[in-house]
Amino acid sequence: MKDDVLNMLVNRLAKLEQVEAIALAGSHSVQMNDSLSDYDLYIYVKEMIPVEVRAEITQKYCSYIELNNQFWETEDDGVLTSGIEIELIYRDLGWLDDELNKTIFQHQVNTGYSTCFWANLRHSMILFDKDQKLTELQKKYDVDYSDELADAIIAKNLPLISNAFPAYPKQIAKALKRSDSVSVHHRITEYLASYFDILFAINRLPHPGEKRLVQFALTQCRLLPVNFEQTIEKLLLLAGQHSAELPKLVKGATNDLRALADER
Repeated sequence: MKDDVLNMLVNRLAKLEQVEAIALAGSHSVQMNDSLSDYDLYIYVKEMIPVEVRAEITQKYCSYIELNNQFWETEDDGVLTSGIEIELIYRDLGWLDDELNKTIFQHQVNTGYSTCFWANLRHSMILFDKDQKLTELQKKYDVDYSDELADAIIAKNLPLISNAFPAYPKQIAKALKRSDSVSVHHRITEYLASYFDILFAINRLPHPGEKRLVQFALTQCRLLPVNFEQTIEKLLLLAGQHSAELPKLVKGATNDLRALADER
């Protein structure tokens, strides 16, 4: 890495007995970073590093740090002295293996973001690997995107954006009638999570995460719904306006995606 501060931090963490591997993921690992991008540094540990040890290390290389955030995973979040924001995410390799096995081989999927951990591992840049365990895990999951996995994702998510009893379009229409703007935006977000899960499954692409999805789809997806970019932009615009036209647009977006799924 070109960032000397990041390199020094990685070298210091690699000396800890608890650390099995360290990898850089996110936009920096796939050369999609811009001036707003942070570092996503994954520290794979066999047991958690004590907070006081992490505090001693990070204070040397960070101008600001929040220790032991537990909002999603165990993280230390801050800003390197080089000026770049950083997230240090602590994970167990066995846990990650179990999660990926459930998804990739057992086809146990989610409502949205089903294959994010897979994309994260596949695109991780390994910076340290004590016993090659992370390297072996990458090799284990360096497999083709199976039809069975795609079918499972589509089967779970498509009813929720179309005609299931609790489907999001139905809930969006109700929220509009109630003038419940918070609920409208919440259900649109859930709708899009399932929409993109289906789209990436159709294209056999591991889900890249929550950022720049339209840009990713435009550059990486071989198959896209008719007027894909314009539809997403208009959907978000109408949601912000609480427009009565929103349900019609959502239905059209679903039909276009369903047609794509049927043709694959």
